Amino acid sequence: MRPVLAACWLAVSLLQGVAQAGFTLPGGVVAWPGVFVARPDLALLLPLGLVGAGARNLRDLAACIAAALAVAGAPVMACVGAGWALQAAGHAPRHAAGRVALLLLAAGCVFPAQAGWLLPGLCAVGTGGLLGLSLSLRVAPRVLRPFHMADIAAMLAAMSLWARLPAGTAVAGMRWGGVLIVAGCLFYMTASWRALRAPDARRVLTGLAGGTGGIIITLAGLRLLARADDLPGMASCAQRTYLLVAALLFAGVLALRALDVMEREAGALVLARLGGLGVLMPRLSALFALALLAESGLPPLLGFSIIWMLLRLLASMPHAAGLAGEVPLLLALAVLGVGWAVRMLALVRIVAVMLCGRPRTPRGAGAADPPVRAQWAVLGAGLPILLVSVWPGWWLALMQGEARSGWSGLAAVTLTAPDGEAALHPARLCLLVALVGGMVAVARRLACRAPARQVAGWQQGAPAVPPWMVFGDPLTQVGPGNPARMLLDMVVAAPARQRFMRASVRSPVLLRRLVRAGAGRVAGTWRGRRVPDPVALVVACVLALMFIAWRGQG
Repeated sequence: MRPVLAACWLAVSLLQGVAQAGFTLPGGVVAWPGVFVARPDLALLLPLGLVGAGARNLRDLAACIAAALAVAGAPVMACVGAGWALQAAGHAPRHAAGRVALLLLAAGCVFPAQAGWLLPGLCAVGTGGLLGLSLSLRVAPRVLRPFHMADIAAMLAAMSLWARLPAGTAVAGMRWGGVLIVAGCLFYMTASWRALRAPDARRVLTGLAGGTGGIIITLAGLRLLARADDLPGMASCAQRTYLLVAALLFAGVLALRALDVMEREAGALVLARLGGLGVLMPRLSALFALALLAESGLPPLLGFSIIWMLLRLLASMPHAAGLAGEVPLLLALAVLGVGWAVRMLALVRIVAVMLCGRPRTPRGAGAADPPVRAQWAVLGAGLPILLVSVWPGWWLALMQGEARSGWSGLAAVTLTAPDGEAALHPARLCLLVALVGGMVAVARRLACRAPARQVAGWQQGAPAVPPWMVFGDPLTQVGPGNPARMLLDMVVAAPARQRFMRASVRSPVLLRRLVRAGAGRVAGTWRGRRVPDPVALVVACVLALMFIAWRGQG
């Protein structure tokens, strides 16, 4: 059954890719009019088909079907499909406000003239659960859930809602754009911290996906600003970056396929029990490291191109002259830079502990690369991220319906800034990194020759290690909790941090008691009394002025 379902989703992706490339599909093949055509709002069916082909259980398939409804349906059906995707991904019990916001968003899309100024806020609340957004720093199992294919499908459904959001007034677009940019940077930073503190590999991917969701919210805010200020170059650049983020989700598909195989071979993916997989499973570990490198934002893969475009977009934002106008941009860049640094530390942590560490259990020490058939399946999941990293212009032309048959689209390999003055050549960067890496590999091969026979190392009188502990004593290596503690020690001392944690645990209880006491006192004070008419009039006027100032229709 699984091969048949995978073939069906591959067919969906193939049909959409053929339509986006400019080919004409024969009549009568598609039962739904308007689907599988070269429309930018349906372009997300192409990556969604590849995600559905990698689904491994019914929950992932249900999430893909719901995301397909969100991408291909009308505005009301798109909101319904997004709600189903939230339910299929398992986040619905914790995001009741998101489901209510999706219902209100569906109603607002029917009457955009009356509720257009409120749609960005409703979309942000409704897609928060789909994108894994949260300001919480906690990494408890009931808060930070493992990452699966259903979460990638949910993210594509959220991206479809943001891409088809109706335009509101100019003032509302500017206000919501600034709010979304600040919120996206904060979400990016908190998600990076959750990835740094996550106890297992799947929850690390959940934190990384939350950071990608923060980038999506930031890009949505930049698009609203560009649309409100009538900046077509900035809006086009934000749209292209948005499509590159859709391609970045292929890195999550590759990482999940690699982790599925690792879990079968080495056991549970808890970081405290893993290690040494880079030596025991070299091919699979290389593919997993490739996915992490694409997520990291380091050159030359796709993550670096997205970070470069995002920084160019933030630098081209309209702002006032002088220091007062530069402060918001500097704060946004500072928060984004801190989040990126923490994200890099999280990736270094998982690579150092999981791939470059030492086995901590007998089962982990006995792991090995799977059969060639399973390796080819994982390699096939990694080909899209490699192609988009080398030729992002061709991917953008394909997703925007501007590609043509033949090889003419392959010439577009350059990413340009909104002002058109700066350009990035990912293909040249990939070639440069490949040449430097090849030279380093050859020099290391010549300098470190393997001995002709195995020579036992001197143990200095210590007893021999067990046969399964081929890398030495695992207690002498760095544990998964060391990077986070190192970063925290740089910020605040350990005793002060412990006092803060105890206070944070007690503060909700004290806050609830304070609210109850205050509510009881207010109720006792105003019981049986009538609010004076002048006070009520002043309060109503203040609320009306706030409402008019927000909508900008004074």
